[in-house]
Amino acid sequence: MNGPALLSPTGQAAAPTDRNEKSSDRLKPVTRSADSGRWLVRPEWLTFALLALVAVALHIRFVTAVGGLWRDETNSVNLATLPTLAQVWRFLDYDSFPVLYFAVLRGWTAIFGLGNDEALRVLGLLIGLGILGALWANARAFGSRLPLLSLALIGLNPMVVRYGDSNRAYGLGILLILFTLRSFWRLVERPAAPSAKQIALAAVLAVLSVQCLYYNSILLLAIAAGAVAVALRAKAWRTAGTIIAIGALAAASLLPYAPIIMRMRAWTFLVSYPATFSWLWKRAGEVMGSPEPGAVWLWVGLVVVSLGVTLVALLLRRSSSGRLPAAVLFGAVALVVGVAGYAAFLRMLNYYTQPWYYVTLAAFAACTLDVVLGAWPASGNRNFPAIILRCLRPSVALGLICFTVPLTWYELPTRHTNVDLIASQFQKFSREGDVIVIPRWECAISFCRYYHGQAEVVTIPPIADHRFHRYDLVLAQMKTKDAEQPVLDRMEKALRAGHRVFLADALPLPAADAPLPTLRPPYQNPNGAWHGDRYYAVWNAYVGRFLRAHATRAERIEIALPPGIKVQKFEELEPGVVAGWQ
Repeated sequence: MNGPALLSPTGQAAAPTDRNEKSSDRLKPVTRSADSGRWLVRPEWLTFALLALVAVALHIRFVTAVGGLWRDETNSVNLATLPTLAQVWRFLDYDSFPVLYFAVLRGWTAIFGLGNDEALRVLGLLIGLGILGALWANARAFGSRLPLLSLALIGLNPMVVRYGDSNRAYGLGILLILFTLRSFWRLVERPAAPSAKQIALAAVLAVLSVQCLYYNSILLLAIAAGAVAVALRAKAWRTAGTIIAIGALAAASLLPYAPIIMRMRAWTFLVSYPATFSWLWKRAGEVMGSPEPGAVWLWVGLVVVSLGVTLVALLLRRSSSGRLPAAVLFGAVALVVGVAGYAAFLRMLNYYTQPWYYVTLAAFAACTLDVVLGAWPASGNRNFPAIILRCLRPSVALGLICFTVPLTWYELPTRHTNVDLIASQFQKFSREGDVIVIPRWECAISFCRYYHGQAEVVTIPPIADHRFHRYDLVLAQMKTKDAEQPVLDRMEKALRAGHRVFLADALPLPAADAPLPTLRPPYQNPNGAWHGDRYYAVWNAYVGRFLRAHATRAERIEIALPPGIKVQKFEELEPGVVAGWQ
């Protein structure tokens, strides 16, 4: 004789369970209330539809206006398309990521061509749209219905759109870590019985995530902490062990990069900066406060509310049936560990961080906030706090649509660089025997992608390899006396012969009798820290003084931009040309 059917909270017969699985060990899924919150369904869907349409439009607006590849993007493409995979691995020192994204770029360019900027922009667009899809999938998996908060916080954020859709690993890293978050939740949603397929999927996504971005390992740790917290509360010891094993597997996959990281330590002091936590907060605020600086406090308020309601629910739990939802516990633990761990990682890294360092954390935090605030079941009219939380997400989303979308729409038509336009101009006017001088040596990476003329390209200081960020070669020049002299000699030869010197960017022009410091090689203090002089500024000053003393004519070259298009400060150059000899 069959036993009575189990009833779900909605009154429907539940699916039969495994005989070996105790009903007390199963986590009840988050369900919608039949008698409260129904009036919110239509506003939520309307808000979501508007968010999705605007977010997709913003991605399209960005990729159609961004223009050519800037130096970081070109660096990645040059590395990915080296003749052999062995060379790709050898030159990983000169970029910031593990190997996965370069493999993706290599395959994409093999299909669509190395010089096809449009195809590369389409790749970025597809990844950016994929992130929006990942937010949707996560919201459905965690029971928060619709990704109203996460889609508003990062789908409308111009920094996340700009760097997530760029030809760098950030976008793919965000996509993978969001899917990893979902896959680990699937392991502990019913911790008594994760399937082999679920375990395999979580393991694959975890490894791919850390193979895309190094600091995804920190976020993976946060995800694992959230999953283990849920498993331990349910006394699912085997599931907790499985999660720890997956994390160990992902960490082990990074061991082959240890020699690469050790080699990089020889020159990373060139990009080091005393990154205090206040400095990191300031830089992170540039992302959270984009496009409206006041949005930083919205993020802070959401974090405070999320952790506050989680803590109150933990303290006031009265029974197992009224305890904190597993999804909320998962999201809260992942949020706390993720933010703290990420900040500690960047503090240890000690780099002069830029906004793109924080977009992955912003996406992760937005998704976990959506879980913590959206995965509460509104069961019955007496569950007033759950209704308030459910109203909060669409309210924040509508507010961001009203106050930030006009600013984001205006800001996104921004080029990463104008170097491609400068290269096009120089190619029209330069001739054999002319010299092109690039004062910012790293900009030669993008310049050489677009310039195919006959003039010789030299950098300050002279760098032989213009494919990558060759800080090792720059360090060698710092150890060389009068490193700028080959540049001076080459310019003199061109000017004396009646040729021109094209300058990719403006130079300081000190007077001929202006004293300039003598540079000394980099040195280590007794504590082992490296130090150096203001090499770039002094080198450029020497070159500028030489041109002021000997060139007879100088002219600025105007670079026309379409109406409404701006250029980012990181690679906005002011070109010119000099000629004559005296």
